[in-house]
Amino acid sequence: KKINKLVQQCKTIKKNKAKILIFGNGGSAAIANHFAVDMTKNAKIRTQSFSDSSLITCLANDYGHSNWVKKAVEFYSSKNDLIIFISSSGNSANIVNAAKFALSKKIKFTTFTGFEKNNKLSKNSKLNFWVNSKSYNMIENIHQIILLSVVDAIIGKSEYKGL
Repeated sequence: KKINKLVQQCKTIKKNKAKILIFGNGGSAAIANHFAVDMTKNAKIRTQSFSDSSLITCLANDYGHSNWVKKAVEFYSSKNDLIIFISSSGNSANIVNAAKFALSKKIKFTTFTGFEKNNKLSKNSKLNFWVNSKSYNMIENIHQIILLSVVDAIIGKSEYKGL
């Protein structure tokens, strides 16, 4: 049900000629990059991942590490965009601060978390994909499966039933 909701959000983004911005740290950034490429290339939905070291270090240097994602959202997002935040712990300060900013600006966002169900990021999200695990690799792999299943569903090649 939640995956279908995210699929519909992405289709609305495409219809409105808006874009998806996706953020993560470490392994979650790699997942974000993979998703952004597949959404842009295969689903034809403009999707941008933020893992350019010059951008990250510039914004972190000027605004602090805990605010670089918030500043990227401020600089790159538009009101009709969709933002996806990935944080295995759900407590990454840079991701949580950006989600709070997006909420204050009424920018729609979806979150992917793990560890504790009631983490800081999930508390700010209307649509959260929580993985009941404390293992980074398990959480990240499930996040990737869900996100890439969304791509497959949009392009009509989903073989996953009941996720």
